[in-house]
Amino acid sequence: MCVESTFFSEKPYFCALFGQPLMEKKNTLRWGYLAGIVSGITYGMNPLFGVPVIKEGLDVNSLLFYRYGVATLLMLVYMLVAKRQIRISWKQLGLMTLLGVLFTGCSITLFEAYKYIPSGIATSILYVYPIMVALIMMFFKQFPTWQTWVSIFAGVAGAVLLSLKGGGGFIDWRGIALVVASGLCYTLFIVIVNQSKLVKAIPNLTLTFYCFLVGSMMLFALSGFGVHLNSVPNTLCWLNVLGLAVLPTAIATITLAAATKAVGATKTSVLGILEPLTAIVIGTLVFHEAFTVNVAIGVALILFAILFMILTEKKK
Repeated sequence: MCVESTFFSEKPYFCALFGQPLMEKKNTLRWGYLAGIVSGITYGMNPLFGVPVIKEGLDVNSLLFYRYGVATLLMLVYMLVAKRQIRISWKQLGLMTLLGVLFTGCSITLFEAYKYIPSGIATSILYVYPIMVALIMMFFKQFPTWQTWVSIFAGVAGAVLLSLKGGGGFIDWRGIALVVASGLCYTLFIVIVNQSKLVKAIPNLTLTFYCFLVGSMMLFALSGFGVHLNSVPNTLCWLNVLGLAVLPTAIATITLAAATKAVGATKTSVLGILEPLTAIVIGTLVFHEAFTVNVAIGVALILFAILFMILTEKKK
């Protein structure tokens, strides 16, 4: 049974996503895995909605402001109508501010990277973030095993191959640097959601709402408090903004939080492999980006690096 008693909470899937955690461990794991799969696929749709709007001339900060702003308003309306929890403590608000900055920073750097490298490749490079965790933990004197080092070298080799154009030249290094920064923000976001007891006590919908609220305010400030905020060019672009707000923003983040709490950060990272795969498919089929041998080998090496590191991890 779910703790809450509204119509949606009585449904196990909606309970796992929007309400308190399910009491049955079996159901929690089941819906946690499903949430991770949904999060991976929907977040991988970023290029599908974002790239066409950027090509119409809308700058990244304006696009992301409308994206988070629309998502925040939609979620607020739902929370008020469905009488969901909005109130949180001051300590939780501080953590929500940090999470909002990290999540928004992840989006800004990723969309900026689209200016320099193809969207599918950019999203693929992003998912070396499980390897970043191993490197960060060295500062806490938790040194990687040889299996982890194999994953690190395989991931670096894959990233180099992905940066090679079909003609043998290198893609702009700024794009790669931006994607690495995006992955670092994403890594810290997942770790905090998984480790913080204050965050775990917040329903997934409420957590996501505050992250987007902080993100909207941050983007509004970056635009000179609206001075440099450009308008959306046309109706089609507004539809793409709406798509961004609903699928790779609201749905992807709610399900990400649900999966991280239910099955843990490591297993959620495995399910996150669906994100670059989705982006590669979109980039190839929709935007006609070249899928060369280099790209294929690079993607294979990165996926091998992530899976090898996770599957060979020893239980403490």
